[in-house]
Amino acid sequence: MSKRGVQERQVNMDLLRILACFSVIMLHSAAQLWYSCDITEGRWLVANTYDAAFRFGVPIFVMLSGRFFLGRDGQISLRTLYFKNILRLSVIYVVWSTVYGLWDCRYWMGAEGTVWKDYVTEIFLGRYHLWYLIMQIGLYMLLPVLKSWLEHCEKQSVEYFLLLFFIIQIGLNTVKILRIPGPVLQLLGQIDVELVCSYAGYFVLGYYLYRYPLRKKARYCLYTAGLMGLLGAVGVSVWESTIKGQKMSTAFDSYSLFTFLVTVALYVLFSSLQPSLEERGSRLLQGLAKDTLGVYLMHLLLLEFLGDRSVYAHMENYVLGIPLLAVGCFVVCIPVAALLRRIPLVGKYIC
Repeated sequence: MSKRGVQERQVNMDLLRILACFSVIMLHSAAQLWYSCDITEGRWLVANTYDAAFRFGVPIFVMLSGRFFLGRDGQISLRTLYFKNILRLSVIYVVWSTVYGLWDCRYWMGAEGTVWKDYVTEIFLGRYHLWYLIMQIGLYMLLPVLKSWLEHCEKQSVEYFLLLFFIIQIGLNTVKILRIPGPVLQLLGQIDVELVCSYAGYFVLGYYLYRYPLRKKARYCLYTAGLMGLLGAVGVSVWESTIKGQKMSTAFDSYSLFTFLVTVALYVLFSSLQPSLEERGSRLLQGLAKDTLGVYLMHLLLLEFLGDRSVYAHMENYVLGIPLLAVGCFVVCIPVAALLRRIPLVGKYIC
């Protein structure tokens, strides 16, 4: 493979990583409004549309990790895995869990009756989006096993694994939308094959689609399915919420069929692109891609800061306001993440 080919593929994945990061900011920008509004309000419909449409971020991140870690040549050293990759993510979790924990204490810090255990508990709990780090650590722990299996198994074995993931995780999670009897749901819920009922499915899928690229006709069929998945995520979520009289997000969960189709379609689309950039542009894009973890970690802090100052109440047009808020948040967080990442010795343990 030529040096140019490697560079072009890396540019593709840098672009996809940046898009995935922005999608997370978009869904969180919309989600704050999604939770605070009634389903009868027009602004909830706008927030629900954005929330449903941009749910592909985390699955894309996981597929990219599978592509680069499982597709890497050579054996994985347990020492390197634990003392480099896992240790780094663990420290990052502690750092940002502390930051968000202290941020949560801002309203009652120093109040009468507050003890040190209250602060420790708040810091330990951190913030909900940090679950991604814990999940990623779990996938890293599985890396030596998955990589050894993938290097010695046939293509059909990988496809069987992915079929189980699609049926047991994606399929059963999607049927929860339907009106089926409670006992049937309870029975289906007992089907739990841990390895395929997790993000490991997306992890292996990212490797598989890299190792076995789809043909052109299959790609275009997948793009159509991805568009239908996008429309389905929005439409079905509104229908389900209206029927049940409460906000429902099952249709755009990471394991729903609709989000799955959007995620895989985007991954395949960007994998097939061949952008041509000058060396300076490639370096800039690579730097932005490296900063996406920092942006992911800190963006909620900025969104909550703006939320405390009633940013949503000042929006006259939510269709434009939510994406503008997300873009502004992304633009502000990028240089901060770049600065933190470049701090000597400790930067890699911050973001």
